[in-house]
Amino acid sequence: MSKKIKIPEPENGLKFIDVHCHLPFPRPKNDKLPSDIEQYSNFFKRGGKYIITSTIDMMTLKLTLKFMEEVKQNFGLSCGWAPQTVTYTPQKKHDEEWKKWIDYLKNNSEKYLAIGEIGLDFHHAKTLEKRNRQIEIFKKILESTKDLDKPYVLHVRNAAKHEIDIQYPKHRFNNRDGVNKEILKILNEYKINTKKVMWHCFSGPEEYGRILSNQGFLLSVPSSAYGFDRWQKVSKHSPLSSLVTETDSYYQHPYKRGPINVPSNVRYAIAAIAYTHNISQKVVSVKTIENAINFFSLQIE
Repeated sequence: MSKKIKIPEPENGLKFIDVHCHLPFPRPKNDKLPSDIEQYSNFFKRGGKYIITSTIDMMTLKLTLKFMEEVKQNFGLSCGWAPQTVTYTPQKKHDEEWKKWIDYLKNNSEKYLAIGEIGLDFHHAKTLEKRNRQIEIFKKILESTKDLDKPYVLHVRNAAKHEIDIQYPKHRFNNRDGVNKEILKILNEYKINTKKVMWHCFSGPEEYGRILSNQGFLLSVPSSAYGFDRWQKVSKHSPLSSLVTETDSYYQHPYKRGPINVPSNVRYAIAAIAYTHNISQKVVSVKTIENAINFFSLQIE
């Protein structure tokens, strides 16, 4: 488990953008979270400028579109088909729902800011068959959407040591950066502009903080970077010009693990970046907002 360290609390008066959360989302059992509308309201009361929520399938897309009828101001959508959805949805249902999702993307481009989260997750897909299935769908998404002129939001999770495919223990997918390399190879294959790609909740490996930023990618730092040094290390050497802030709420809480986070906690990501880069929180606030506005072409009211 990552070691917790003490860094300064977020300062009063900070402004911020959460570029990736899940509001609304199916709520965890027995949670003590504020209502969705309270989370939205509290975000702006604390200094928030804009919330971008991410869907992962058709069900969460429908939930979000309904919520957006209620909250029309400074709230945008990234329309995603997560790799977990690929792995855990029965194939017949998956194929039916995926077609609906692609049809929505192609016919409603004015209603969403970005395509994602999409990508690869070899924690959830532990066999070669399941990993290849995620790759197949990821490529299919890029092929179907590359002409829509929308930025991409990636979900990228490498297999941990205990998550190797025991049938193919020497396969490249088991490497500590197996997913990173596969993602980069596929993006290059489809000639995706790196400046149009954000790695959400960037988790390394550590050397990729330099590699990806040098290639023009945007890296999103989660609120959990405040309390867990694993998340601090991976973006420590990334320039501020390559960073934005997120919560991934209800997940990635600044202090704890589990689904209890809220969008207003994105200010803890600002505090973490300021600490690792030895600069002021105000500077981080201003630059990460600018980066988010430019990447997503935000119109803030």
